[in-house]
Amino acid sequence: MSKVFKFVIIGLLLLVVGYLIYNVTTGYKKSKIAEQKAQTLPNVQFTSLEGVLVNLQNYDKTIPLVIIYFHPECEHCQYEAGEIGQNAAAFKNCQLVMVTADDSLKRIKQFCKNYHLWEVDNLEVLQDKKYLFKKTFGKAVVPSVYIYNSERKLKKRFLGETKPEAIINEIRVN
Repeated sequence: MSKVFKFVIIGLLLLVVGYLIYNVTTGYKKSKIAEQKAQTLPNVQFTSLEGVLVNLQNYDKTIPLVIIYFHPECEHCQYEAGEIGQNAAAFKNCQLVMVTADDSLKRIKQFCKNYHLWEVDNLEVLQDKKYLFKKTFGKAVVPSVYIYNSERKLKKRFLGETKPEAIINEIRVN
């Protein structure tokens, strides 16, 4: 009886390990495919703070597009937002789009107010209500910065906190 029990336990453990390995490898493959597709600006829609669907393809194609994935409670995101608010003039030659999966409009609006983002004319904040960012860009590291040139080809991707100088240097040389 105890041999049967051991075989059942071992069999169950092997099934669980196999399932986990399958999920990890499938997720990794999907992430890599999304990253490859994100080499050109994806055709994806997020929601404006007014509730309107906004397609990333609809922004001015004559200037670089900087997409920043953030969360209002993230300290690194707060640093980046503060730097953008303080250096708004350095970002004037691009379109800034900040995307968050946070569902609290109140928290998002307070974040924008705290870091003077409402004062940046070429910045729009969008919500990822359908959690499309990871599926579309392959990673959803908070914060992340994706810089697309005027041809809408991915020029640079930063995962994690990024100094504003690094972003500014990338958008200068379009």
